Amino acid sequence: MSLIWQEHKKVNPFEAAVGDLTERVVFLAECNEINDDPVKLAISECIDKSVELLYKNITDTSLYYLCEWDVVYSMLTIVVTDEPKENDSQYVVKCCFNALDVKFQEIQSSSEDNWEATVSQYADNLRSWIKDYLTTCPGFMNYSLVAAFHSEDRSASKIL
Repeated sequence: MSLIWQEHKKVNPFEAAVGDLTERVVFLAECNEINDDPVKLAISECIDKSVELLYKNITDTSLYYLCEWDVVYSMLTIVVTDEPKENDSQYVVKCCFNALDVKFQEIQSSSEDNWEATVSQYADNLRSWIKDYLTTCPGFMNYSLVAAFHSEDRSASKIL
């Protein structure tokens, strides 16, 4: 599997309203796999893409390499951010896991409780897969960043 990256440049309208006109560059890919091994491979490709961009993303205030899993849309976002997790890097990596999203929506339509348990377990799996990959990623080891993960909100981030 090889993800196809699309580059999107944009200024966040909410940040622009308060004077931050930083143009964000979002690298977006889609994964239509549902089985664990191809999903793990896609995650490793996301990490590799974000590691390629680290030299552009590191600033004096950079602290976290933050992996965010959106359980509602089945999307992984990877950013470099500061200590309060408020000022993200210019280059962002996102991957939409479309097939997983369809699977989770089907589960949600039949049972909300089952959906919550399923997406929570899957988030735990993703966290574990990301941690495992980062521990063997030499490019990541070249930087002094704290790897963190969350599937709720940034204040609930856990160090990997």
